[in-house]
Amino acid sequence: MKTMKKARKYLAFILAMGLMMSSMTVFAEETTSDETTSTESTTESTTEGSSSKGLANYYYYSGGIVSTGGSYWNTWYYYGSKPVLGDGYADGDYWYNPETKEWKEYNKELSAWVKEGYRAVTAEEYQAMVDRAAAEAYQAEAEDEGFTDVAQMQYAQAAHKNAGEYYNNAVVTTPGIEEAVPVAQGGKLVIDGEVTNATASISKVTVAYVDSVRATQEGRVLNVVDVRFPAVEATINFYMPGVVEGMNVVALQYEDGVWTNVDVAEVRADHVVLNMKGNGVVAFVAK
Repeated sequence: MKTMKKARKYLAFILAMGLMMSSMTVFAEETTSDETTSTESTTESTTEGSSSKGLANYYYYSGGIVSTGGSYWNTWYYYGSKPVLGDGYADGDYWYNPETKEWKEYNKELSAWVKEGYRAVTAEEYQAMVDRAAAEAYQAEAEDEGFTDVAQMQYAQAAHKNAGEYYNNAVVTTPGIEEAVPVAQGGKLVIDGEVTNATASISKVTVAYVDSVRATQEGRVLNVVDVRFPAVEATINFYMPGVVEGMNVVALQYEDGVWTNVDVAEVRADHVVLNMKGNGVVAFVAK
């Protein structure tokens, strides 16, 4: 079927070119408008075309040829630098551009001329393209925000952390605290007197905890974080840039609605070391 269609196209092209050359005088005299006027070929040419090549008629429009062919009366062939009717094209119409030397077929769904052999994508293929584009957009967004991949960005967003906080196991900003002192944890927890590879995870808290500790403690709230570690008790070294050696820092842990003191083992430049006896929300307060 494809071969027959191809043959019809070339037959239409050959005949149209021959008829155009033989009837050039008629075209020159009778074609005066590019918009609505068409000139049908002479009866003799039309009859010859119909009998020898199966074409019903041909028209000359602003530098192009239009023809219908054979038993396929609803199929139109166009020859020229552009399709010359302007509108009214239907699926299966063909256009040959002598400048680019290629055939195109009209696709009504797209309202466009597409290369011959074009196949419309299926719904599944279209959805796959949409999904791929979305994934690429998310990946680009993740990279712009400083994340390696989308999954890590989503984990961080769920924890209300930016890339720096996520990758450094830190909390830099906390609701309700202006110019909070960052709190981070780099591992090497001391458990049962031994230095281990364990790390305490540092997460953000809501402003309610900040308001609560302020209501019960005097001093400047440096930060409030949620601390989780894989042991019942541990000595944990918190990295807190801005803390100076000898600074009077107290730590309190929220338990059952009450803030209780946590043993501060050491305060030195940029570090506060706590002896913790359980997971929970910890507030650092400078007295």
